[in-house]
Amino acid sequence: MEIIKLKPVNATKKIFATLEKKKLIRRLKATSKVLGAKSPKGAVSTIYSSSVSNGAHKLICVRVNSQQAKLNSHPDNEEFIIIDPSGRRFKPLYIIIGLSKQAILKAKAGRGKLGSGDFMALRLKYNDPALSVFTMLKGTVHCEITSRGKRGGPVFFVAEPSRLKMDRLRLQGYRIQI
Repeated sequence: MEIIKLKPVNATKKIFATLEKKKLIRRLKATSKVLGAKSPKGAVSTIYSSSVSNGAHKLICVRVNSQQAKLNSHPDNEEFIIIDPSGRRFKPLYIIIGLSKQAILKAKAGRGKLGSGDFMALRLKYNDPALSVFTMLKGTVHCEITSRGKRGGPVFFVAEPSRLKMDRLRLQGYRIQI
């Protein structure tokens, strides 16, 4: 078995900008239409709208306690909300992101050409307006993991379509670890 070893890096604005440029995530930010609005009535822009086939939106609360990467993607977008209103101290929260969409990663794995340069492991930061709320764009391979330790598993929130399907990416012969 080929082990893909990743070194987690702290989430930064620069990294998020790079992921956004690659059309893997979208940060929460106002549209230019809203920012430039001069109307006394204000302005509204839709950032995106989920497909009706995926259901209405739901907000879920997630606790991660696994160190094993189980990569997946979804056919629609989902919002990650990395906030901790409780003030508890958790083990670190990592998100592994494939730097290409699922079909490309699967093909590379089939050719035995997958490596650490195909993924990024981010140590996510709680309660930072620039880094704690972002949209994982449809088709982006990802999974959340944590490390071993005595603290509780990290908790975060996800807003997603109510019938969002999970497309597992099974990489025969590969295991990802941080």
